[in-house]
Amino acid sequence: MDIDEAKKFLSRTKEKDRVPGAYLIYAGSRSQRNECATFLSKLLHCKKTPPCNSCIYCRQIENRSHPDTKWIIPSKSILSIDDIRWVKENIYITPYYGGKKIYIFEIDYMRDEAANAFLKILEEPPAYGVLIIQSSNINFFLPTIVSRCQKIRLNYALPEYSDDMEKVYQQFTDILKYVKRKDYFGFFKAVDAFVEERGREEMEEDTGRLLLIYRDLYLKKAGIPEEMLVKKDIDGGHLHTSNRNNLLEVMEKLLELKGRIRYNINLKLALDNLFLYISSE
Repeated sequence: MDIDEAKKFLSRTKEKDRVPGAYLIYAGSRSQRNECATFLSKLLHCKKTPPCNSCIYCRQIENRSHPDTKWIIPSKSILSIDDIRWVKENIYITPYYGGKKIYIFEIDYMRDEAANAFLKILEEPPAYGVLIIQSSNINFFLPTIVSRCQKIRLNYALPEYSDDMEKVYQQFTDILKYVKRKDYFGFFKAVDAFVEERGREEMEEDTGRLLLIYRDLYLKKAGIPEEMLVKKDIDGGHLHTSNRNNLLEVMEKLLELKGRIRYNINLKLALDNLFLYISSE
């Protein structure tokens, strides 16, 4: 659904007094998910439906200063057990204003221990507690968590080019430069560093970011307008790809790697092979 349809749906649930204890807002763009989560928080605190956007509650939520609306935005979008421990301690404290107490999570992954602890909160929430997860997708959450949430699926939107995407793009191209210079000592050392600073969840996410970058390069070579690209200024000069067929083969390799990361493959060897394969094209 588009953002306006989502807002109307949420307003109807409040009017019918059928507000669940957990929501999962996914797909769309990050700004759309934020807009939807913010609207929902206002809706649950404001005296009017739809929210008035002018009362003290709405203004506080807009400024992220409302004492009963907490935003949990962990590093690299990965929910940790420490985040959940804090929520578990905080959620059973009576709301400051006496209404709902809302927790908004901006995450794409949950570590196993965090997921199990999150599920326990979902199983025994206080009557005033509302958990809102906003995520780019739901494929990396436990099915038992997904099934306990009211799902709001926003229409597809291109991801926003972020600092995280730029960082992985720069690291990726820097490693390829080592191979081009035949500096294999520097190459293997750089791959080691690339792997060591990431867990498997982060590696899977960064592989997805690289897929988007190669997608952009493929579409640019096909003459697709710039507004359809995530990285508008993509040039591919350091990506070692000479034609569209090579790009498709690299994307297939990245997709295969992304799918196998969670099955305990040797990440170092897998990336060694990937970079050498790309450089040979």
